[in-house]
Parts: sequence; C-alpha cells; structure tokens
Amino acid sequence: MAKLPPNVQYIGPESLGLPLATGKVRNTYAVPGHDDLLLPLATDRLSIFDFVLNALVKNKGEILNAMSVFWRLRLLADRCPHDLVACGAAIDDFLLPSLRGNIELQKRAVVVRKLKMVPREMIVRGYLTGSGWPKYQETGEVCGHKLPPGLHDGSKLPYPIFTPTSKATVGHDVHVDANSVVAEFGFGYERTVLQLYGLARDFCAERGILLVDTKFEMGEGVVFGDELLTPDSSRFWSRDAWLAAQAKGKVPPAFDKEFVRTWGKGLGIDKRNPENPDDVDWVHAQVVPPEILATTTQIYRYIFWRLTDKKLEVFQADEMGIDVDQPEINVDVVVGSESDLPQVTSAVEEVRELSGAGQVRLHVCSCHRNPDMLRMYIEQLKDVDVIVAGAGKAAALPGVVKSWLGHFGKDHIPVIGVALEGSDYADNDAAELSIAQLPGQPVELDAEGRVYFGAQGMRRALKAAVEDEFLPRKISPKEAKFNIGA
Repeated sequence: MAKLPPNVQYIGPESLGLPLATGKVRNTYAVPGHDDLLLPLATDRLSIFDFVLNALVKNKGEILNAMSVFWRLRLLADRCPHDLVACGAAIDDFLLPSLRGNIELQKRAVVVRKLKMVPREMIVRGYLTGSGWPKYQETGEVCGHKLPPGLHDGSKLPYPIFTPTSKATVGHDVHVDANSVVAEFGFGYERTVLQLYGLARDFCAERGILLVDTKFEMGEGVVFGDELLTPDSSRFWSRDAWLAAQAKGKVPPAFDKEFVRTWGKGLGIDKRNPENPDDVDWVHAQVVPPEILATTTQIYRYIFWRLTDKKLEVFQADEMGIDVDQPEINVDVVVGSESDLPQVTSAVEEVRELSGAGQVRLHVCSCHRNPDMLRMYIEQLKDVDVIVAGAGKAAALPGVVKSWLGHFGKDHIPVIGVALEGSDYADNDAAELSIAQLPGQPVELDAEGRVYFGAQGMRRALKAAVEDEFLPRKISPKEAKFNIGA
C-alpha cells in the first residue's frame, strides 16, 4: 500500500468508521449489516509514478465516481455483470441513519458487491504509446503480441490488443504475457474486455475522442469492479489533436494528470523509488504548484463533459439524484464598438435568463482605440468565469484579450471568439480568419471547430459559456528580437 502524506488523509464522519482498505485514491469502508457489500469512496488524492503527492485536486474524486457510474449505467447496463448496487442518493438505503443525506458521501461513494478480484490489471490498447512503445522498440512485441514493423509512438494499432500487467500492492506493475492470463484464468476475461473496449471506443469516437488504452479490474466470474473508463484508468486523446500531432511525428496531450506527471519528471520523481522511505518522504515534501492543480481540475471536468454531455453537477443531480448546488457561471461580454451592440444585446438578455447563468456583464472596449483601458480591465478582472469577445472585420479583440489574460496570470479564463457580421464577404472573411487562424488556437471555437459568427453565433457562444466546459489554453511566449542584423 502506498504511503499517504498526512495532509491528504480523508477524514470522514466518525460513524463511517475506519477504512477496511486505503488505496492511492480510494478508501473502502464496511456497509453495516451487509457483509457481502462494500462502500468505496473516491478522494481528491493525486498519485504519479506510484507516489501519492501532498496535494488534492478539486472535484477529482467526484468526477472519478460519477464517470464510473456513467459507464456502468450507459455502457455495461445489462451487457456485462458489474459490482454496482447503489449510487448517489440511493446509497442512503445502506447507510446508518447518521450518515444519510450526507451530500459529500453521495457524490464520492457507491455501494458495490464484494468481489474476489483477479490479481491482474486487464489492459486493452488501441494505440501504441505509453509503456508499450519502448517494449515495441526493443522487441517488436507488446505482451506477446507481435506487431507490424514501422509503427511509431501514437500509431493506431491494426486491432485492439490485450496487454495485462501484474497487480502490485507496492511499486510498479509489470507486463505479463497475454497467453499466461488465458492459461491461468480462462479466455473469458480477454474476450470480455476486448468487447467492452470496442463499445467504449465507438462511443468516444462519436464525440471526437479517442480511447487510446484503458485498464479494467475484474472479479472472478468475469465481473467488472473498481473504477471504469476514467481519466485515472484510461488515456483519452482528442481526435483532431491526434491527427495534428501525428503529422509532426508526435503524440497529443492526454485528458488526464499529464501536467502533473510533466512537473514530476522535471523534479526527477519518476527516478525515485516508491519503496524507499527516504524517497517517499522527499516526494511528500514537494509542493505541487496551485496552477497545475487547477489545470488538472479543468481537464478532468472537460473530459467528463465531453463524454457525458453534462457538467458534473448536472449529472450528479439528474442521474444520481443528489441535491447538489449548481454552479453559476459569471460571463463578461466584450465588443470593440458600440456599432456591434445590435448583434449582441438581445443575446445577452437571453443568456441572463438561462439556468446556470450568474452575473452577465456587457462592455465596449476596443483593443485598437482603448488599449490602456483594455489592459486595465483585464488586470482588475475578478470573479469572471468566461469571456465572450466579439468583433468585426480584422477581429483582433479575442486574441488580444487572451494575450492580456496570460500576461496577468489569468489564462485559465477561457475566451470565446465571435466574428460579428460586417457589410460584405470581405469583412466577414477577415473577422472569421482573424479568430480561426490565431497560432495555437488559444481562443475557443464551436464544437465543429468553426468560428461563432454573427448575432446567432453570439447566442450560441453565450449558451456555450454557461453550459460547456473548457480546456486550459495558453498563448506560448516567444522571445522578442530587436535591431536584427545591425
């Protein structure tokens, strides 16, 4: 069992009792009067390279729990046996009276059947990357699967492959031959996880997401247990990002804790030994930068929304029956000229009536005519969740707003760009291209990757500001050079 830093120990209600087991992320509790049931609870703990960090990621446990519930209800359903007995408000039927109505428990815990777990991680890969890539480079094989020559990091495999690992209680899991699992436990596990991967892969693909690889944990009798198809157990890529990255011989970022792993590699955590107490104490002493934790929360919320089509709190209320507060999203709308207002004002009034909308403010501030005022506005900005920036012709405003947000350390705030309609095609083309062709695409486009356009586009952009989740986007800095060649 991994050692936990004291600051990330989960302290639940006293009547919950002590956990029967404590994992890197989950605590597991008994269910009074039900020896055949368990209550696993997902915390906000964060682990990389088999170390639990001295940090918590806001919403992480809730997202892992809700996503595992989503896949059991949506994908497994009656297709495959699983362990879920009750989730959300329904767990109250199994809790002591003093624990019923506890919204934090309802958001993080489920009631499951006790399974006798198979001591293997059932991993399926649809793409060659991660730990499978160096194995392929060495031998041309991954877990006994001979793969065709000429593949590279991020290549789509000709077919999904079953690549199980050991299930280490401490330290790293290691690859095992797929045939050994069949010989020891039968063919049912491989067949079932390959089938489920195929169903999940197709579901994700319909939403523009690639299910790169995933880890299943199963009980005897081929029953699914533990977490299922979450960012902690799976690698998800954007299909568009994968295509762009592969054209350059690279792999795209995954929707998971990759930002934390990158930070950890920079400190050499990946070279430390999780079985060495001195290394464990050293890792626990490291402070994860708050912006990395905030970015990780954004990523987890984003992939949950992309796959379920609902924000976390909406899903918890609609699908899990939890009386959870719905967040109100504060939106600022900025346009470059008063002449833009006819395409904007009615949309602003409509979004103010939308469920989930908080404060919605409308500003006129030109990045060309009022550069000092725009800079001061961004510098003093607070309590704003999303900015919708609209402009016509050479629509520089959205990009300039995003640039100033980065300058003042506020680039976690998404900017949705709207190209406002001009007097002719040339005006409209200029406005759309000024937003669409920004290097690195730091400004939000619509779900199809197109620029929001005109009055109708402003309505759609404002609706997205309230109902959608957004990835962190930054404008990469470049060194300025003066007096070149002198």
